[in-house]
Order: sequence, then structure tokens, then C-alpha cells
Amino acid sequence: MEIGEAVVQAIIVHQVGNRLREEPLVLADQCFASTGDISNLILSGYLHGIVNEKNLHQLTHESDISLNDVVHHVTSFFEKNISFIELSQRIATHLYTSTHHPNIASGDLFIILFDKIKTDGEYCSAIGIYKSESKNQYISKKTEGGTPELEVLTGINPELIDKGALLTEGSMGVYALDRFSKRTKYWMEDFLKAKQVPDEKTKSAIAIGLIEKVRSDIENPIARQQFGEEIISLCTEREEILGSELKEISERYIQEGVWEDELKNITQRKSLMDLDEIKIPVKKFVPKLRKTLNRVDLGNDILLTIPNNLSFDKVDFELNGKTILINIVLESKHG
Repeated sequence: MEIGEAVVQAIIVHQVGNRLREEPLVLADQCFASTGDISNLILSGYLHGIVNEKNLHQLTHESDISLNDVVHHVTSFFEKNISFIELSQRIATHLYTSTHHPNIASGDLFIILFDKIKTDGEYCSAIGIYKSESKNQYISKKTEGGTPELEVLTGINPELIDKGALLTEGSMGVYALDRFSKRTKYWMEDFLKAKQVPDEKTKSAIAIGLIEKVRSDIENPIARQQFGEEIISLCTEREEILGSELKEISERYIQEGVWEDELKNITQRKSLMDLDEIKIPVKKFVPKLRKTLNRVDLGNDILLTIPNNLSFDKVDFELNGKTILINIVLESKHG
């Protein structure tokens, strides 16, 4: 997505309270006039602040994506079935009804129409949805009667996004973020129904977690090392590896189904998209993988870290009263 030529076409602001605390929903019926300075501030804050790969999510629904409320309303606008003001009012009402906890803060809901956003070489429009739950105090100076004075102003800082979403025309993808996600999850889960699209870093972390899980299920330390060597060998042959290839190697060492169960747990726990095929670039993945595989669990709560040029051959334990005698055999990988 290219946003260097983007412009602000329309802005409207609604007040969304917490319905469980019987706070009102106050819907505006007209847009604000936008000066060049305000547009530039919105573009540098609300737009540039959300377009980032780490914020990329996919809109979802339990049965049919067209039944996702946000998708339905935004699509109706882009198909010219409703006006921008009506779209904003529907989104605000949906957000209000998505409040299922009394601790969710009330705030101002900005709905912004952007234009001249370029995706795949084509210009398109986008809808920005931003809820501001916190306001900042600023010190400003003024002069009255020739006397300089300082005053405190309260306002919204678009550089600090509390909750945001950007939906482009014709796409089910959404850039979304929630600065307070650890406290409440309603923005992503109830309002947007969005799941994160994993970036390269996230995919690598998932793969490392799965590999660690497999290793922990392999009882024999020699087999653990062999498993790691197979994974490393696969990585040295490719620029990119697939999750299905890691799964195939893993199931030669563990019971069938462990890989799928652990992957399902990770994606559900972290609200990630279902990852039928994890594609992992190996360049940055291998160094992290080596650190994991170089730690060998010898049993009896004893871990051994071995250099890259050595491989683990065998270990013998001998219990002598309160003393454990360990005999470890390492061999050079290069003979």
C-alpha cells in the first residue's frame, strides 16, 4: 500500500458511551470542515500511524464474511447504497452495541474518508475508524492586552492511536491496532472480528514454538538431536520452507496430531489467522533455530548447550549417592 499521495475527503465524529453504564450514543449528522493543517495532522498521525505490516489483519465471520457488520456497512458505502454520514452512524451504532463490559471507556469516534491510496498500482479510497479514549493536556501561549500568558488546553493527539482500523475499497484486509488490547479485546474480537495476518517475525516465532514442542515430546536425547539436524538440513537447501515440511519431519518422531493440535492452540491463543501453510524465509530463521537446537535436554533437569561444529552422540548418567556422574560424548560434524 502506498499512502504518499493520500488525501482526506471527509471527517465526522460521534460520541460513543458505554451502554452497560447507560452512557449515551450521540450521533453527528454532518461532517466537519477540514483545513489543510488538520488534514496534514490526520494524514501524518492516523494514516501513517496505522499502515504497518505488523497491524495487518483479516476480517472474519463465523459463517459468512458478508455478515461481518463492518464489512457489510463499508461495502454498502463503496457500492454507493448509503452515504458517508449514514455509514459512519451505522459503524458507531455497531461499536456501541459491541460494548459487553462495564470497564470499556467511552470516547470520540472519528470516521474518516481517505482517497488516492494506491494498492497494486491502482488508486482507491479507504475508511478510517479511530476511537479516542484518552485526551492529553497541552501548554499553549497567548497574548492578551500585550501581556504574554500560558494556558492549558485539552485535546486529542492523532500521533497516539488508542484504537484504529483502516479498510480499503474491495479488500477484506484491515490495518488494525488497539493500544489497550491487554485490558479489553472487544475492538478486535467483537467490533471488527479481525484476526492478525502473521508477519515474518511472527511466522518464525510460531515455527520455533512448534519445533520446541516437538523436541520436548521426543524422549531420547539422540533422537532429539537427529530431529534438529533434519530441520537444519532442510533449511540449508532452501530460501523458504513450508510448515507442511516441518510437520512431515516432526511426525517421524512424535505421534500424529501433536503438530496440528499445538498449531491450533497457538493461532487461537494469539488470535491469528489459520495457518494451513506457514511459509518461512530461512535467512533470519536459521540463527534463531540454531540457538534453540543447540540446547540439549539431557534429562534430570540438566540442559547442555553445544557449539555449532559439534553434534551430540550419547550421554550416560551414574548416580553415586548425592552425586550424578555424567559422561557426554560429542563428535565433530566435519569429521
